[in-house]
Amino acid sequence: ALQANGAVLADGTEIALGPDQAAYLNGQGIITALNFIGGWKAWGNRTGAYPAVTDPKDAFLPIRRMFDWIANTLVLTFWQKVDYPINRRLIDTVVDSVNIWLNGLAARGFILGGRVEFIQSENPDTDLMDGIVRFHVYVTPPAPAREIDFIVECDLQYLKFLFAA
Repeated sequence: ALQANGAVLADGTEIALGPDQAAYLNGQGIITALNFIGGWKAWGNRTGAYPAVTDPKDAFLPIRRMFDWIANTLVLTFWQKVDYPINRRLIDTVVDSVNIWLNGLAARGFILGGRVEFIQSENPDTDLMDGIVRFHVYVTPPAPAREIDFIVECDLQYLKFLFAA
């Protein structure tokens, strides 16, 4: 919910958007404010990159934020390992620690799943000898429920209850 009692343009003109207008703006990658059911809400999940970009990690704001948060957390957490010797202990420590952390995020429902791998083809000898080590993180945050649709149908089989004793 937004702590708001209205939406206005830059010149102070009040605007009132309906759900269809807000949905149109969302389809253009614009998050807006909507007062529909239960008060004012920030309405929309698309980034400004949408509709030109449809990759979920760049098109959905909550997914983009999760990718950024994960990447920033990894940098902050493992900065302390910079200048450690690149050996099996370092690789196992990073892989094990990140996988445990990602499993915890999945268990709490923040991501659907994730893992980290140390991939030989992404770590050529020249890079390793130059002090560059890469870990490949795979992660899938849940997409936001943009729409919840219901298909309501008349089922004539229930007429049989008229004849039940």
